Amino acid sequence: AKAKNGGETSGEPKGPGALDQAVVSGVRTSRNDSRDVKFEQFSISVHGKQLFEDCDLELNYGRRYGLIGLNGSGKSTLLSVLAARMVDIPEHLDIWHLHTEAPPSDRSAIESVIDVVRDEQKRLEALEEKILEEEGGDSPHLELIMEKLEKLDPATFEKRAGELLHGLGFTLEQMAKKTKDMS
Repeated sequence: AKAKNGGETSGEPKGPGALDQAVVSGVRTSRNDSRDVKFEQFSISVHGKQLFEDCDLELNYGRRYGLIGLNGSGKSTLLSVLAARMVDIPEHLDIWHLHTEAPPSDRSAIESVIDVVRDEQKRLEALEEKILEEEGGDSPHLELIMEKLEKLDPATFEKRAGELLHGLGFTLEQMAKKTKDMS
C-alpha cells in the first residue's frame, strides 16, 4: 500500500486518533534482512502540520534512543507511526510500543508487559469476531488480524517480555520488582 504522498506502508490498519490523519512517507535504504533500519526522505504530517520533513531516520540494533522535544513536536507520533508500521519496516523486526508507563501496583514489571500483550490479544480476537460477523471470512482485514494473532503466541509472552525489558536495561531483579516500588 502507499501513503497519501507515495511512501511505502505495510498496509495494516492504522491506530486510533492522530494516526488516522497522518501522512507518512519514507524510502527504506537498509537491506530487508538487516537488523538496522534506515530511511531517507522520511516525513510525517498530521492534520496538515509537518512534524518531520525529508529527514534521515536511522535506528541501529542494540542502541537505545531518547526523544527530546516540546509537547506537540511529534515524539509520540513518531513512535506510533513506527509501531503501526506505517513505513516499510521488515517483518522480522519486533516492535513493542507501550503507550504509557505501568501504573503503580502489586504487578511486577514483567507481569505488566505481559498484561499489555494479553490485552492486545483479546482486542484482536474481539476485532476478528466483529469482522467475521460484519464482513465475513473474505475481508482483507481479517487476514492481517489473523497474522498478528499468530505472532502473539501466548507460550512466548514471558520470554518476549523478558527480552523487551532486558533490552531496556532491566535486570532480572528489576523485572520481578512490583511496579509500585519503582520510581
